[in-house]
Amino acid sequence: MTHTAKASAEWADLDLLAAARGRVQRLVALLETLPFTEQTARIAREYLTEAGPAREAFDRFAQLDTAEQQRQLLLWQRAAS
Repeated sequence: MTHTAKASAEWADLDLLAAARGRVQRLVALLETLPFTEQTARIAREYLTEAGPAREAFDRFAQLDTAEQQRQLLLWQRAAS
């Protein structure tokens, strides 16, 4: 399948959001089991560094109507598999 520039931009936002979700999950797991370690601090810094771009991606996605959100998610999931 040939990807258009628009689809690539849509997927870039979803890729960014998925990566942010993964960082949050790792950070929460570390805080629950090993608070205040260097690894926890590193993961927290990485999350904060990416917080702005992830928030912008989320804002763009949230502005879409539900049908468009679902369409983008379905295409993104198919492309990722």
